Amino acid sequence: SLDKAAMLGCSAANEEPDADPVVARYRDTEIRQSLVDYEKKNQSALSGGKEVRERDAVDQLLQNRIMLDEAERLGLSVTQEEVDAEFAAQKKNYEEFPEVREYIDDYCETAGITLDGYYAAIQDQLPRVILRQKLRDVLGEAYCQAHGLTFTKVNPPEKMRDYVQSYLDGLLDKYSAKITYFPALNG
Repeated sequence: SLDKAAMLGCSAANEEPDADPVVARYRDTEIRQSLVDYEKKNQSALSGGKEVRERDAVDQLLQNRIMLDEAERLGLSVTQEEVDAEFAAQKKNYEEFPEVREYIDDYCETAGITLDGYYAAIQDQLPRVILRQKLRDVLGEAYCQAHGLTFTKVNPPEKMRDYVQSYLDGLLDKYSAKITYFPALNG
């Protein structure tokens, strides 16, 4: 079986230089085609099956990564307690609310993963998800203070939401010197 593996390695290397090419890079983070495909499936599942452009998926992945640096730059961080509490809350929502359960079950089916797979992914992503949410909250809070609005996490003022979104969208430009797109990128 070792020979077979070695042969497979060689033939794969000759036929396909890279079955999972790097489509973009941010600093030392490589974004590979498989991740982009996953993100497209993800975004599509979340938007009720809408077609997602390759470049939009890549930009979303880059933005997610950049948000972590931006959060760090602003001195934000996440504790294990916060991660555990959020994970427990998400599991509880699944168990207690039929509409949440239905949504997650549908999502798992569309994405082709098990519930355990979903939870494993959530647990892996939570520190980054929470950090990005903290960044949104800090930006929103600062905007509200500056504009005499009341900051709320639930149903925040629309102007605040627009500001935070445009700030986040602007991160791709702000950090553009550290981003490389590769020609493999299409669409």
